Amino acid sequence: MLIVGPHFRLLTLGVPMFASAAGEAVRYRTRKHFALLIRLALEPGRKFVRDYLIDLLWPEAPAERGRHSLSQAITVLRNSIGREFLSAQRSTLALADGVIDVDALRLERCDADIRGRFLEGFDLRGARGFDEWREGWSARLHPKIRDCLVKHMDAARRIGDFATVERHALVLEDLDPHSEDAVRGIMEARAWVGDRSNALKAFNRFSTRIAEEFGARPSPELERVVGLLREGRRTAPRPTSEGPPPKEERRFEAEAIIGREREFSVLFDAWLEVRQHKPRVMVVLGDPGIGKTTLTNSFVSSCQMKGAVIARAQAYDAERELPYAVLAELVRQLTLQRAIGAAEPEALAELSRLTPDILAVFPGVPSPADWPPEVVPLRFADAFLKAVTAAADDNPVVLVVDDIHAADNASVGILHMLARKLSGLRLMLILAGRPAELRTSGAPGALATDPAIEGLQTIQLEGFSAETGAALVARVRADAGEKHGTPPTDRILRAGAGNPLAIELLTREWTTHGADSLLRQLEALDALPAPTLGIPIAVRTVFERQARRLDARTRGVLDLAAVLGRRLGDLRLYEIVDCSPGEASAHLSELLGCGLVRDVSGELEFRNELMRAQAYYGVAEPVRRQLHRSVADKLRMIAGAEQSKLQLEIAWHYLRGGDPAAAMRHALTGVTISTLSGAPSEAEQILSVLVSLDSEESASRQIRLLLAKAMLDQSKATEATPLLELLSIESPDLKDFAEVAVLRARAEYLLNRENGRGYSQAVSGALSAARASNDGKLLISALF
Repeated sequence: MLIVGPHFRLLTLGVPMFASAAGEAVRYRTRKHFALLIRLALEPGRKFVRDYLIDLLWPEAPAERGRHSLSQAITVLRNSIGREFLSAQRSTLALADGVIDVDALRLERCDADIRGRFLEGFDLRGARGFDEWREGWSARLHPKIRDCLVKHMDAARRIGDFATVERHALVLEDLDPHSEDAVRGIMEARAWVGDRSNALKAFNRFSTRIAEEFGARPSPELERVVGLLREGRRTAPRPTSEGPPPKEERRFEAEAIIGREREFSVLFDAWLEVRQHKPRVMVVLGDPGIGKTTLTNSFVSSCQMKGAVIARAQAYDAERELPYAVLAELVRQLTLQRAIGAAEPEALAELSRLTPDILAVFPGVPSPADWPPEVVPLRFADAFLKAVTAAADDNPVVLVVDDIHAADNASVGILHMLARKLSGLRLMLILAGRPAELRTSGAPGALATDPAIEGLQTIQLEGFSAETGAALVARVRADAGEKHGTPPTDRILRAGAGNPLAIELLTREWTTHGADSLLRQLEALDALPAPTLGIPIAVRTVFERQARRLDARTRGVLDLAAVLGRRLGDLRLYEIVDCSPGEASAHLSELLGCGLVRDVSGELEFRNELMRAQAYYGVAEPVRRQLHRSVADKLRMIAGAEQSKLQLEIAWHYLRGGDPAAAMRHALTGVTISTLSGAPSEAEQILSVLVSLDSEESASRQIRLLLAKAMLDQSKATEATPLLELLSIESPDLKDFAEVAVLRARAEYLLNRENGRGYSQAVSGALSAARASNDGKLLISALF
């Protein structure tokens, strides 16, 4: 008999259920009739002897009564599933193969929906044989059920579906209360929704159980996750305290994944390869507000719960000129997590130039050796590679750089070197950026597109479809309640144009203000030409409305935070707006609550750069300039080793504050430090601005000379030549003339003119001038 597809479905993994292919439940008046069907279906096609079935289900009945009961059961089965599918011979009974789809028979392929134990709660009175058969099959299926549940949990993790992870984990815990896979899944799922309390309760139940029954302890990896959950996160940064910094490993907070399941799975697949010592470099691209940070944070929170060490740095456009800013933040986070303690002392010594926390956390680290400026970047690169290698030996490491297009060139160069030399490390490097800006960003763009980097993979985030956008509106509405009724989803999606940030903000506006919300004002823009209507307008307007609701003190904190950028969490600086650290913390918490800033790994930052730009340019220019000058003055008061590294930052604040004279004083010191540490591009950027100013002091000869040196250090001889020609005409004394002459000879060499007459004249002039100046260093440079 030809059977095309199963006609019925039998679910045995959990409370047993029987249904037609259309989903209609089929019920039996007595359990033993259902039990007979189950026994036949578990081995379809097999001929069962009638006497065996009678002994299995009616062992205590007299022979004649037992045969009668079996005949009645056969009649019931024929009526429910069809006479043609049940083969009843004089002494045997069999069910045709392929008629009933049984979930237990699909465990080999691991595609069964497991709801609980095999035939859970299905006991038969007076049928010991059936109970013994059920227990035997349960023992046989248990390992397969456990393995399938773990695979189902992993598959759900792959797309960020932690509700499904929890469902399978609860079933696994019921089947095996001592399963660490089960308690880990429950803890991950509870942590994913911010329910740390119940996550810790699940761990406490598990640890108490295995301690009482086996005298055992949970694995170190699981205890590390518990430490992260117990530490939690701060709602606002704390003031710095004296003494060595405590071990700091802030837990990343997952955010709801809507419409990014495919991208999440790509990252998760790469993570699985990283755990097999196959390093990966993932580039996540998308426009502002598209969800790069949300996706990344959700992913790394999952990795952290799996034992990974996470270090994340945010790059800022306004701080692109600060050398090694991104690298220093990554090193600081790895240091505070004690992740790089196994690195060579010499490597840690080199990295201590970037962050003094290394000396506080690892007191035995020696002082760094003195190196020529041109060697310093190579020493940093080698030290960083050794430190990351040491960290990855103990745990997988995930390094994240947000807005890589805004990162400083010095940091990008070292990350590029790291990416090209990765081999056999459990390391993932995630670079998030905007595609339009990466194309014109030079070094960051080269890093994100280098085909020579093995394991480089790009993820492009697109705007939400109408269906996904509607799901986001529904989630925001569920969180905020329905005070003003159902939001007009179509209108919100039209105004949001697929941008998740805009959709979320507009929905929150509607749930707060109803028909009088911002949406009605935005729709008045429909009359404008299409190119003038876009997400920036919508987001800017929403931001302005949110900011207007803030009281004067909180708005002052917001204005200063926009100026501070990376230093948003430095509570010392809020004295500028007459706020004590405690008051600043409270106002920052309010900004966190209204969604203008976000908490990532215990650090506060603007929700994205678009938000910061809106806040920054929303400050009146005179006020903005005054804030920049006040920040510069405050940074000048910071004492200790940190002071020398702040010179360029102070200079930039003075420049933006309209005080070029003060900027130049600090720029000269900062440029010298920058050049000695091998970061000439950062020196060039601030010197170029100073030269372009009208002030006679800021355009001084010393600035132009330093600018020429910074250009030549980057082999930019063509750009440096006009400056050197002007300097040679204006040389005030013999030593100055000799220094310019040496630089001109170097420029001729870099322009590959060593065989030309101009090069010979430049070299001869440099030697003559150096000898006449009686300066040994200049003479050595001229001879070289």
